[in-house]
Amino acid sequence: MNAKNCCKTMEMELAGWKAMVYDIVRNMEKLPGGEKEKILPNIQDIHILVEEMDNRIDEIRERCSPETGIDDIRTDREKFNVDLSKLRVKVEDAAQFLGAGNFGG
Repeated sequence: MNAKNCCKTMEMELAGWKAMVYDIVRNMEKLPGGEKEKILPNIQDIHILVEEMDNRIDEIRERCSPETGIDDIRTDREKFNVDLSKLRVKVEDAAQFLGAGNFGG
């Protein structure tokens, strides 16, 4: 895989996760007042997470060009894989809290 394809794949994957996170936030914000109060810190954490994903998407777009080599983005790709693993755990935790019936609209 060349660097440009790898960058595009990372960008698309982050955009997909970002959409899932937005769904979770929307569902959390629909909770009744008392339930919502209990998870308010989680909602704030998720908003921070979305901002971090936006920043990572911007970084990927800025750093990748047709001239970029796969070795040039190796460190970025490794960091992306670590960040994605953490993201999956946070999303799974949030989805579990909401319950299968309330997730996904």
